[in-house]
Amino acid sequence: MSGMTANEGTRDVSPWPRSGSEPGHDLGIFRSRWDLLQNPRTGKTLRRLVLEVADWVNVVALTPTGRYVFVRQYRFGTEQLTLEIPGGVIDPGEAPLACAKRELREETGYEASEWVDLGSVHPNPAFQDNRCHHFLARGAEPSSAQELDPGEDIDVVTLDEDELGAAMRGGEITHALVYTALCRVLDLRDVRSAAGATEGHP
Repeated sequence: MSGMTANEGTRDVSPWPRSGSEPGHDLGIFRSRWDLLQNPRTGKTLRRLVLEVADWVNVVALTPTGRYVFVRQYRFGTEQLTLEIPGGVIDPGEAPLACAKRELREETGYEASEWVDLGSVHPNPAFQDNRCHHFLARGAEPSSAQELDPGEDIDVVTLDEDELGAAMRGGEITHALVYTALCRVLDLRDVRSAAGATEGHP
């Protein structure tokens, strides 16, 4: 592997065999379990926490004029208002793209004419088993009123490329999964040209 020194990459790291599992608590948005796993290096069996979480989606939505659609809402964990892209939990049996379209419509009232799958990431593989699927939605325009859940209170904000950059530099955008989705667009196309990316090459 490129970039490795002579002492790196020489030891085989293997999956840890699982000898059993103990169910934990059901906390609504996730269920916990305790796995009994054997460390291949030491042979010792350890008890490790796993959070079983449904997959998520988030959406980088661009209007026909190149503005990014964001949502502002209060987050209980940080006790702060956040600026994020639309997203949410995939329902049982729901395809990721269908969920992305639904979440964009429900949270913002926008619908998009073109969708690109940007791939997925593991939010925290240390103890979560889920993925977050990223999508780019081009041609996003208001089509209906928001359809908010009783537990939601969301303001819709659109940002041009300069405002987006300022929000990132100024610390208004702090959600890690928002950054991973934006990087899927910004790493391949700069903010100025993202709206013109072709299907399959965002």
